Amino acid sequence: MMRSLYSGVSGLKNHQTRMDVVGNNISNVNTTGFKSSRVTFSDTLSQTLSGASAPTDNTGGTNPKQIGLGSSVSSIDTLFTDGSVQNTGKNTDLCLSGNGLFVVKPSIDSDELYYTRNGAFEFDAKGNFVMPGSGMFVGGWMAENGVIKNTTESNMGVINIPAGKTMGATATTTVNYDKNLNANVEGYTISNMVVKYADGTSKTVTNYVPNPPTIILDTTTNKHITLDANAAYDFTTGDSLYGKDLFAQKVAYVEGPANVTLSETNSLKNKVEGLGEINYTTGNHIIDNEITLTGTIVNQGVTTSGPDTGETRLTLKLDLPVEKKGTEVTITIPPGNIWTYKDGDTASFKFPIEGIEPQATSKIHRSDGTEYEFESNTLDPKITKENYNNYIYKGHTADGDVKAVSHKGDDVESVTVNTSDGKSLTGLTQVKYNQGDNFYPSYTTLATVYDSLGGEHSVPILFTKQANNTWSMSLGNGGSSVSVTDSEQRTINYNLISTDLVFDDKGGYISGSATLKVHYDYGKVQNSKGEVINPPSDQSINVNVGSLTQYSGSTSINGSSDGNAMGTLKSVSVDSSGIITGVYTNGLHRTEAQVAIAQFNNAAGLTKSGGSLYEKSNNSGEAHIESASALGVTITPSALEMSNVDMASELTDMIVTQRGYQSNSKIITVSDELLETLINMKR
Repeated sequence: MMRSLYSGVSGLKNHQTRMDVVGNNISNVNTTGFKSSRVTFSDTLSQTLSGASAPTDNTGGTNPKQIGLGSSVSSIDTLFTDGSVQNTGKNTDLCLSGNGLFVVKPSIDSDELYYTRNGAFEFDAKGNFVMPGSGMFVGGWMAENGVIKNTTESNMGVINIPAGKTMGATATTTVNYDKNLNANVEGYTISNMVVKYADGTSKTVTNYVPNPPTIILDTTTNKHITLDANAAYDFTTGDSLYGKDLFAQKVAYVEGPANVTLSETNSLKNKVEGLGEINYTTGNHIIDNEITLTGTIVNQGVTTSGPDTGETRLTLKLDLPVEKKGTEVTITIPPGNIWTYKDGDTASFKFPIEGIEPQATSKIHRSDGTEYEFESNTLDPKITKENYNNYIYKGHTADGDVKAVSHKGDDVESVTVNTSDGKSLTGLTQVKYNQGDNFYPSYTTLATVYDSLGGEHSVPILFTKQANNTWSMSLGNGGSSVSVTDSEQRTINYNLISTDLVFDDKGGYISGSATLKVHYDYGKVQNSKGEVINPPSDQSINVNVGSLTQYSGSTSINGSSDGNAMGTLKSVSVDSSGIITGVYTNGLHRTEAQVAIAQFNNAAGLTKSGGSLYEKSNNSGEAHIESASALGVTITPSALEMSNVDMASELTDMIVTQRGYQSNSKIITVSDELLETLINMKR
């Protein structure tokens, strides 16, 4: 009878435990990411009154006689079924579905890891992705330049995306064209052309040839040289400039060292002998100035050729110029001079410069403010009074080789093509037209080019049909080069190096390529503080046209480019694989980080640590940390996982638990009454 009492007591205890679990479940019915628990019972050891007997030939077998000693709690299991998804509209809230948990750390450098299904995350004041209630850091992987390279546990850190984060500017390297060029574009027979000039005049012609443009060479030593009629116009990329005539310019002065020669006769008909070249080492020497020779007449240094009307010859030991100090020269004075000279007198005479021969490292300063340093005294011609207004500059080794060739347009403002059927169509100023030729209208596209400083430029690239299955590419004026100068006098030179686009008779691409060269010539343009503006780096941009087709129908050609301007982080969003994407003010989206997910073989074996956190236990297995997509789980952004507590089941379990508790209490009551009856028998 005592056995039944203890069985009832164990039942009471077990049902109380079950009631505690049910109460905890109901208490957390609205706890984000909560996983409900259940209690399972098992019987305890039984007292055996008699064991089982096996059957014999004459008797049957008997079962064992055992009396149970009550119940015990077999297990308290955590049910890791998914809770319902509750949309919140907050972009940092994450709802996890499937066999996985978020990984969090108590500090940035901590090796201790916790796990949770509560995805109510937020960015703190330093841009760390955290659980705001506990300050736990959300584990994950940061992207480098928009790429997440490794999603392994050893590489996992914390996620930090500060507000106001900037994206650096990237220069354009490729422009890609795709879609279609109309194979059946209509051609027109040219009747004549009306050419309008920048000065407002115009004329009608039957043959139009563009004027040769001004050509600018960009060199490998970052010089920008404008050619003129003295130069050959066949320069291409890679050509050497050494020793070639490039342009002519008026010389202002030469900065030494230089060898200067004087005219032997001055304006007064005085002649000088024995002077030779004057080797200047410093100072500025104006070409059209005279040089004064000053010296002392030596002993017996005055001679005459006869009577008063004869010549006078003076021998001077020079004091000036200092480069000729001590040199003796002879000055011949023609008849009629009224001056008298005697030994020991100081005399001065002016003689004009005849020529200047620059030496290595000397500099020629030109009238436009530019200067050029000599490398050899034989490379350039001597500067004389005859050529200083049109002095030809030859390329030097210091100029380097040709890096890019660009052009400035001529003074033609527009060309109108009149056709034989009475149409007036807009032509291109850098294209040759002849009466009777076919004229095809051009399709203009705008290629967006970002420079190395993030500046955005729109470059018009034209596609013009030349013949069946053949198209040309050109810049906005129809030529291969164009220069654009903005209101701040910053010049950008574009040069398109291209081959014709060729298609087969089925509309497929066969060949054709183009490279766009860009040079930024800002000169001495200053900003508001008076500082010279630093121009962007030169660019070489690949124009990819291999995806174009030529079918009948409309032209739908489309161009896109890489590169971007500088941008500031505006907002973030998270996708179903946990990738956090930043949205920037320059319109670009870039991967910033990825949230880490942990998976256990036995998630129910995790130890609850409070605060919706779990820890690894001996029976949970090791955490396998990876991306959500690699583990087959799904993240729903802007949502939270609701508790998986089923209220109907819990209330039912509460009733069943209550009845079980009452029944076990009745066992004790009835057993007590039986004991009381037994005791009363003695009375």
